[in-house]
Amino acid sequence: MKRAYGQALVELTLVMSVFATAMILALPNLYGSLQQRYAAQQILAIHLQQQPLREFSGHEPLQLIDYQNKFALVLSDEYSLNHKHTSEYRFAKAVAPLWGMLSSQNGFSLPLSTLEHVSLSVVDNDAEVNESFPQQNEQRPWLSYLRLADGWAPRSLNELVNRPKALTTTHHLHNLGFHNLQALVSILPFAREFRGDQLQLGFVNVDVVPKGALCSTNGSNCE
Repeated sequence: MKRAYGQALVELTLVMSVFATAMILALPNLYGSLQQRYAAQQILAIHLQQQPLREFSGHEPLQLIDYQNKFALVLSDEYSLNHKHTSEYRFAKAVAPLWGMLSSQNGFSLPLSTLEHVSLSVVDNDAEVNESFPQQNEQRPWLSYLRLADGWAPRSLNELVNRPKALTTTHHLHNLGFHNLQALVSILPFAREFRGDQLQLGFVNVDVVPKGALCSTNGSNCE
């Protein structure tokens, strides 16, 4: 019994020694991989936040060397940063036929290519180049983030007014010159409500404030 107990202790010691040695040898590689993963996640998050603003202001997109110099986020040379706009998502595919008809309307501009896809790819230098299937030679995405960059919020007063007008049928009657017919009909005494200042076709009031957003008289609902 004592001999079996002693043999179990020896085997356990050997197993723990081998396991500890393997962990010591693997820890540097594991730590390096975690550091690369953390830097990659930070780079993609910052890129998704800054790139729409940089694109709107006409600035060049940041590269990996810029993230290394400005944010101390270092990746190895085998990675490359890719950024593109795409409409390959379910909602865009579903409404694309309808948007094709509405896009001809003046003032209607709701883009569908608003899904931003930013990824870090790694090039497999050991893979053989296949000329018959060039898509197989493309970089393999290692980590990728997706984000809807445009919520279709109006960016100007012109968009705030023209977008609802483009979806209003009576607005197109106004464009066809129906207001001239209103001026003629309103001459009649019983048709004064048809005057242009009384019946405005396709009118959009941009100064309307929801009742819930108004403060009460005593100011108790004001923040």
